[in-house]
Amino acid sequence: MIYFNRITNEYEQSLRDDHYDIDIFIRPLDHWENGVGEIKADIVKEGSSISVNKGNGARRSTGFSLILKDEYIPSKNSYFWYNRKFMIIAEHKAGDNIYRFPLGVFLCSSASELNGRLTLSGADKYANLNGESNVGKVTEPFSTNISAGDIMIGDLIRELLLQDIGNGLPIDPIAPLIDPYFNSCPLYADVTLSIGQYYGELITQLAQMYGADCYYNTNGQLVFRRKPTVDQPYWYMHMGYLWRYKDQDETVISKSQSTTYSLDGINCVTVSTDNSEGTVYSYTARNKNAESPINVKAIGERYPSDPIVYISLGDTSGDSGEEKCRQYAEYLLLQKTRNTISENFSSILIPHFDVDRVIRYKDEDYIIDSLNLDLAGRKMTVGASNVSFLPQNWGLTSYE
Repeated sequence: MIYFNRITNEYEQSLRDDHYDIDIFIRPLDHWENGVGEIKADIVKEGSSISVNKGNGARRSTGFSLILKDEYIPSKNSYFWYNRKFMIIAEHKAGDNIYRFPLGVFLCSSASELNGRLTLSGADKYANLNGESNVGKVTEPFSTNISAGDIMIGDLIRELLLQDIGNGLPIDPIAPLIDPYFNSCPLYADVTLSIGQYYGELITQLAQMYGADCYYNTNGQLVFRRKPTVDQPYWYMHMGYLWRYKDQDETVISKSQSTTYSLDGINCVTVSTDNSEGTVYSYTARNKNAESPINVKAIGERYPSDPIVYISLGDTSGDSGEEKCRQYAEYLLLQKTRNTISENFSSILIPHFDVDRVIRYKDEDYIIDSLNLDLAGRKMTVGASNVSFLPQNWGLTSYE
C-alpha cells in the first residue's frame, strides 16, 4: 500500500530501527500542478539539498543535479521551463508499505550544464508573489476601492492569486488554505498597489495588518493562518510533538551533534502606529521569563537595529490601536528570541518534519526553526528553540 502524508506506528518505528530506507524522487508539474512525469534514477544525490526556514513569505529553496538528458534541458518541451513546477518527494519503505511525504513544490529559478550534469536551483512558489520570478507585476494601479467592511480578507487573497499573469494563466491556480476567521473578517481599510509592485506584496501586507502566518506548505498550497493573539508560545505547548528523540536512538541522533548560539540577545521590541493624526499608539514587548537565558533582568534591554516597527492603525472598532501594537510586538519578540536561542543538531532525514512544529528533544519541548536536508546522505540539520526559554506569560516564573 502507498500512503501519502500519513504517519503510523509502523512508519515511526521503522525510522528508528536498522531498516531505515528512504529514497527521493522528483515529480514535474505543469502550471496547474498536474503531474507530467517522474524522475528518480537520474537524480545525482551528491550536493542535492533543501533548506527550510521559518517566517512569512518564501520558506523553501532547493538545489540538485540530474544526469544530462534532452528532456531535462530547460526549453518549451522540457520538464523545466517557465510556468512549470516540480515537487520533491521523500519515499520511505516500511514492511510492505510505502510512505510518501512531499518536501515542497518549487519553481526552477536557474540551471547550468557541466560535465554531463544539469544543476538546477528551485525556489518555493512564493517566488511568484514576491517578484523573484518576475511574475504578477502590477501594470496599472490596483486598489480595493471599497469602504471598510465591503470585502472579506479571504476573498481578497483568492482574488489576488487568480490575477492573470498576462497569458491567461493565474498567478496560482491552487486553492489556498485560509483560516476560517479571515473568511468572515472584513478589510478595515482601503489598500492599494502602485505600478511596478507585485500582487504578492499586498498579501504580505495583509499578513502584517491582521497578524497572520503566510507561506507555502509542502503540498504547494498558500497558507494564511491567524496567529494566537495572547501568549503565543503557549500555543506550541498544545500542538503535540511530531517526534520524540530518544537517547538510545543512535540511528536518529548523530553522535557528532553540535550546538550554536547567536549572541545578539534581542529581548525587547517596540511597535507603533504610523498615523499622522489622532492618537499614536505603541507597545514594547519585553522578555521577562526568568527561565530564558536572555531575559531583560539577566542581560539588560536589547533592541533590534530598527528600534521601532510601524504598523497601520486602521479600524479600531475591534482591537484598539494599543492592542494591535501589543499583538505584533509580542509576535516579533517571539521570532527574535527564536533566532537568538536556536540550537542545531544532526539527525537522519525524517520526511514529515517541518518548521513551526514541536519535537521532543533532550526530554524538553522544542519548536523547529530551520531544516537543512542533505538528500545524498539522507541526513538533516535541525535548528530548534527550547519552548521554555521563550517570552511567555502563562505561569512560568517571571522575575516580576
